Amino acid sequence: MLASHYAPKTRVRLGAIRIEPGEALLAFGSDAVSGIDAAAAVMNLSARGDLAEAAANLFGYLRALDAKAAQTIAVMPFPMMDWAKPINDRLRRAAVGRE
Repeated sequence: MLASHYAPKTRVRLGAIRIEPGEALLAFGSDAVSGIDAAAAVMNLSARGDLAEAAANLFGYLRALDAKAAQTIAVMPFPMMDWAKPINDRLRRAAVGRE
């Protein structure tokens, strides 16, 4: 697979704990993120933290946020547990060359 597999045109910033004005937020779970009021758009992969739901929403939400013409897609920290490795891998591939 390509290093930048399914990468959006918009730069992707991983591990975002603060949202800067003009950024779109790809959220996961119910944790609060500083600066969310300034976000250009917000989409939550799974507000209840469900991994299957997050995986099902990942590519569609990245494409939708890419279409919002934000400066950056900021991605909240995602769990680093074994069961989340496929999603983390795809997020890293989306960010290749854009972090």
